[in-house]
Amino acid sequence: MGIMDELEQLARSGRQREAVQLVADRSIGGDAEAMFVLANWRLWGLYGPRDPIEANALLERSAAAGWAESALLQAILLNNGTGIEANPRGARKILEQWREHPSANEQLALLDEMPGRSEFAAEVLCADPPVHLIKGLFSPPDCDYVLKKAEPEMRPSMIIDEQTGRPRPHPVRTSFSMNFSPDMEDLVIHALNERIARVTETDPDNGEPLHVLRYAPGQEFRPHLDAIAGETNQRIWTAIVYLNDGFEGGETDFPELGIRAVGGKGDALIFRNTLPAGEGDPRTRHAGLPVKEGVKWIASRWIRQRPYAPEFAPTY
Repeated sequence: MGIMDELEQLARSGRQREAVQLVADRSIGGDAEAMFVLANWRLWGLYGPRDPIEANALLERSAAAGWAESALLQAILLNNGTGIEANPRGARKILEQWREHPSANEQLALLDEMPGRSEFAAEVLCADPPVHLIKGLFSPPDCDYVLKKAEPEMRPSMIIDEQTGRPRPHPVRTSFSMNFSPDMEDLVIHALNERIARVTETDPDNGEPLHVLRYAPGQEFRPHLDAIAGETNQRIWTAIVYLNDGFEGGETDFPELGIRAVGGKGDALIFRNTLPAGEGDPRTRHAGLPVKEGVKWIASRWIRQRPYAPEFAPTY
C-alpha cells in the first residue's frame, strides 16, 4: 500500500493528525513519495507554514531517491525561480536526466521545435489604442500541449466574493477556466509566456499566470475592462491566444473601436489596456461574444506594469 492510500484511509476515518505525522515520519525515514507529499504541502502552506525553500530541498532528496514526479516538479520550480534562484539550464538538465519519463520527453521535444525568431507577423487592427493580431504566435503542437495540460483542471469561472471571501460564479464570464499556477508552469508553458512577453515588449516577470478558458455554445464574456480600478500595479496589456479553430461566433468585440476579431489556431490578439497616465482606457472595453457552434478555447495573459508575484494558492 502506497502512502497516498494510507493517507486517504486515515482522512476518511477523521484521523488527520495521524496522517500528517505519518508523512513527517516517513519523510525523515527517506521515503521518496512521502517527501514529495510533504514538499507539496510546504509549497501550498498545508498542515504547516509555507516554505518553498524546504519544499525544494525535499524534492531534491525525493528525486535522488528515484521519485520521478519530484524531479519534474523540481525542474519547474528551478526554471521559474519559485523558492530558489531561477536556473533554466539546470531545469533543462533535470529533464534530460529523466528523458525516459513521458512528460520530460514531451517537454524536451516541444522545446527543441520552438522557433528561435523573436518577430512574428502582425496585423494592425487599431493604432490607438494598439490592437494587433499576431499570426502563429503559438504553433499547433504548442496549442495542443496547453489544451492537454489545462483540460483536466477546468472549473466554472469564479471570482472571490469581497464580503464572504468565498468563490462565487463570475458575474460576466460564463465559461470554464483554469490558471497555470507556479507548480504547473513547466518549461514549455514558461517558454510560451516568454514568447508573449516578447511580442508585447514586456518583462516576462510582469505577466500573470497563463489563464485558459473554454466556451461552449451560448457561453460568453460580457463587456468589461481588463484594467482594474484602483490597482497600483495595473494590467497594461492583454494577450489572448486562440488555441483552436472550428467554432462559430466567439469573436472578441470592441464596441467603442468598431473592431470584432477572431484568430486562427495559434494566433494572438494583443491590446493595451491603459492610457499614458496609467488609468484604464475605456476604449478597450471588450466582450467575448457568445459561441454559436463548437467549443472555443483561448489562453489569456494579463501583463502588469511591474513584476507580478501571484500568491501560491488557487486563483479564480
